[in-house]
Amino acid sequence: MDLSVFEELIGYEFKDKELLKRALTHSSYANEKGTGLDNERLEFLGDAILESVVSDILYHHFEKRHEGFLTATRSKIVQRESLNRLAKEMGIDKLIQTSTRNHSAHSHLGGNAFEALMGAIYLDKGYKACQKFVLKQILGRLMDLDG
Repeated sequence: MDLSVFEELIGYEFKDKELLKRALTHSSYANEKGTGLDNERLEFLGDAILESVVSDILYHHFEKRHEGFLTATRSKIVQRESLNRLAKEMGIDKLIQTSTRNHSAHSHLGGNAFEALMGAIYLDKGYKACQKFVLKQILGRLMDLDG
């Protein structure tokens, strides 16, 4: 899949295309190619951003709900299985560059790349862009906030 087609599919266009490429580059591929430019640091950042954005959205949307409900709902959204499923639905799993020698299929590649994508969006256009992306592309796929 062409990256511009992917951007259209996810409803987000990167100003800095290198951030998108890095978000989709597994460390095994970066090490094999000797670039050292993989998605692990973006994944670290994206994990925190995703949790923050989802927490913020839930906090404001469910004004009368208690902390336990908010925590459980956030956990369902940001859990690894949900992120892996989203990555598959969005086609992220097909775009991840990984080593040709990496024969064992890592079960979390998609979810990790999804978190890296969140980190890349944050660095590309900031927190508000992440909120918009989460509302449009994530929460709509995982749950109906008004249902």
